[in-house]
Amino acid sequence: MITRGIKHEVDRFVNDMQAQYFPYEWNGQKMAVQLAMRPIQLWEVVFPEDQLQNVMATVETGELPKQWKSKQKYLSVLRKVLGAKKLPKLDPNAIKRLVYKTNIQTALIGYREDAKADKDGHECL
Repeated sequence: MITRGIKHEVDRFVNDMQAQYFPYEWNGQKMAVQLAMRPIQLWEVVFPEDQLQNVMATVETGELPKQWKSKQKYLSVLRKVLGAKKLPKLDPNAIKRLVYKTNIQTALIGYREDAKADKDGHECL
């Protein structure tokens, strides 16, 4: 499924969908299970170029979650479509910042360097 629309309207749709329960039988017991709405979102993360390793360490451990390893070819295609480069190997000394990631899977696709700079040659974040 793909959605597109005004954010608060999409949020309402998702909330209404999450309110739906369906019959389910498990180990001989009948119960109702909530419809699970799991967004897959594409993000552009902008940061100073020299902080790539620290961002990589913060977002993930450097390896794809095992559930996504079989999807590596899809991430490679997406990287190509987005014009991104393959990420370098994660530096074990990179600083991993503490961010809430419970119940969230992340996978970095690649990176692109800032093609534009100001008149002094600084990155344009």
